[in-house]
Formats: sequence, C-alpha cells, structure tokens
Amino acid sequence: MAKPIVIVGTGLLAEQMRFYFEQQAGRRVEAYALDPEFLREDTFLDRPVLAFDDAVQRFPAATHDVFVAIGHTATAARKSKVVAAQALGYALPSFVHASASVAPGVSIGPNTLIQELAVVSPFVRLGDDVMLCPHASINHHTRVGAHCFFSAAVVVCGEAQIGELCFIGANATIRDRVTVGDGCVIGAGAVIMADCEPRGVYRAHRTARTRTLE
Repeated sequence: MAKPIVIVGTGLLAEQMRFYFEQQAGRRVEAYALDPEFLREDTFLDRPVLAFDDAVQRFPAATHDVFVAIGHTATAARKSKVVAAQALGYALPSFVHASASVAPGVSIGPNTLIQELAVVSPFVRLGDDVMLCPHASINHHTRVGAHCFFSAAVVVCGEAQIGELCFIGANATIRDRVTVGDGCVIGAGAVIMADCEPRGVYRAHRTARTRTLE
C-alpha cells in the first residue's frame, strides 16, 4: 500500500496536488508543511498545517512520502525543500495525468508534475522536480534541467537544452537546438530563436501591429 503524503506548501499548487493525489491516484494527503515564518493557520483543506521540522518528526520518511508543491514564483525555494526532503530519506512521488502523452523510455524524476494533455516526446530527458502545465509540449531529444516550470501551452522544439531553475511562461515557444541557460525567465508568448544567457529575462513585446523580443 502506498504511503500517505505530506505536501510542502499551502498555495494553489498544493490544492491541485491534493486533488490529483487523492481523487486520481488514490493516495491520502496527511498534512501540509511550511517554514515557520509562513505559518498563518492550523489547517488547510481540513488537514493540519505544521512547521516543516515538526512535520518531519511527526510523519517520518519510514511511513510517509513528501511532495513539494511550491509554485513558479519561488522555484529556488522549491529546490531547497526537495533537496532537504531527499536528504531526510523521503521518497518524492511524481504525478502524470492520465491524459498526458509521455513516450516510453522518458525518465521522470522525483517531485515531477505532468498535467492534462501535456506531451513529452521520445528521447526527452527530464531532470528532477519539473512542472509541466496543461498542453505543454517538450519535443524529441530535448534535455530539461532540474527544478524547471513550464506554463500552459509552452512549446519546446526538438534538441533544445533547457538549464536548471528556468521558468517558461504560457504560450512561449523555444526553437529547436536552442540552449536556454540556467535560471532564465521566458515571458508569456515569447518566441526564442537563439541561445539565452544564464539568468536572462526574455519577454514578448507587443504593439498593435508587431511582436518582437526585448
């Protein structure tokens, strides 16, 4: 029998993960955990909310799993908690929606979420803790680093290289064979045609008649 899950976070992503795990994967969410400075209430969705250190004492790795549900606004914080949970011996389950298309042989690391109608093509490699929102498409032979977040309807063409800790906004397109450096932010609707420097910010600039990249 699968272990109950402690979710790190109490935001919208945490609420989604509660739905996915309980309603679609048949796994119980036991509690939620936060760093002490973020504690505001004792319960969330009728489950206890505990300080992270208290949660790992009450629900140890021998009896519980952890999923870190910190969203795109705090990717570095999500990485920190994933690393901390792994160091404590927790398994971090992933969730792949039944409507998603993931090619056989694609490696899916811990704490990964692949949502409705997302597509992961053959020979793709996903790092740990990757979030793919609905209709995101990662095409053949692409390499994705750990702790990345792909918003709805992102298209990454074949043989691209996506570094760690990247955020890709809704409806952005990344051309084939492009390299996106670690920590990049790609804005919604941006069309990336050339390599991106690490920690760069790239956004679509729209006017009434044209759209260019700044």
